[in-house]
Amino acid sequence: MKVADLVFKAISPLFKGDIRLVEVEYVKQNDGMHLVVLIDKEGGVSIDDCVAVNDLITPTIDDLNPTGDASYALDVSSYGLDRPLKFDWQFKKYENQKVEVKLYKKVNGRKEFVATLLNRDEEKTYFNEAEENFSISNVDIAYIIPYIEF
Repeated sequence: MKVADLVFKAISPLFKGDIRLVEVEYVKQNDGMHLVVLIDKEGGVSIDDCVAVNDLITPTIDDLNPTGDASYALDVSSYGLDRPLKFDWQFKKYENQKVEVKLYKKVNGRKEFVATLLNRDEEKTYFNEAEENFSISNVDIAYIIPYIEF
């Protein structure tokens, strides 16, 4: 099993409150290997949240020793708006927000569009135009388009 998958599986049960585990990455950066734990929370993630998660998961990761004796840096960070929506709870969190959607197969001649995310259930994802409701299995990727007011 990959390091990231092993860590995700081990630390997932530790997340029981408002903070949610979204993804774990094991990546090479300029200064060496990094185990990156990405989290999300309603209202946004603070530095205090990252510190609390770091304190929560470190003993489990240390006991797991996912990289053997290979050294790495542990980074806990917000999932960020520039990453794809992956879980049903994320689709619910971002209801009524603009999203960029890419499909596996064309619908009404299009594979990509920008729309307002209305909701998602077990079978479909609903957007602001009736003809743009697709089977979940056809949604390749969806990103939030951040709203910035000047």
